[in-house]
Amino acid sequence: MFANIFTTPSVSTEESRAFVLSSIAVSTGLFSIAFYYGVFGTIFFEHLFYVWVASTVALAASLFVPPVDALPAFISWRGRFVLILPTFLLIWLFFNDSASMNIESGGWIDWILALAIMGLTLPYLIFVLVMVAIPDVERLTNPTLRTAILAIAFLVVLSGYGIGRNHYHFISCFDFEVSGNYVPKNCHHQQSAG
Repeated sequence: MFANIFTTPSVSTEESRAFVLSSIAVSTGLFSIAFYYGVFGTIFFEHLFYVWVASTVALAASLFVPPVDALPAFISWRGRFVLILPTFLLIWLFFNDSASMNIESGGWIDWILALAIMGLTLPYLIFVLVMVAIPDVERLTNPTLRTAILAIAFLVVLSGYGIGRNHYHFISCFDFEVSGNYVPKNCHHQQSAG
């Protein structure tokens, strides 16, 4: 009976498959950014560059493909505008000698600009990737499932941020060190076994 609480009636197999794959694709793309933002309170440059490269390639690729029924927003001028925003951010940072993505070092304007651009571009970029990579996604017509994807992604972002803020309950200083990350000051030091 509990399993039926969240079951949406009259959902096809293709729509169910598209829902699960879309939920996973969207959520895994957002968790890492939210986690590291929770740990360090900053947007990592590699996340910024990932969004820039992916959006620039998507923008360039959109210039070579004709409009397709499944991708009208991707081909539109609004979609292309969203995809070019990370390039504008990099240009801004290039010409700004005191650029910083860290609030603590006084980079409020850069941080707000980066957060706004990432907030617009990343969800749209994930949408484009899902539309291109998951062939059954156009069959996802049920509004409840579309809303559920957004709700799941939002919960994953909150979870990633929460786990990042409380990382010392989940991982140790050694885990940060061995992965090649900066070791946060409030990390958990493991007791030696000897």
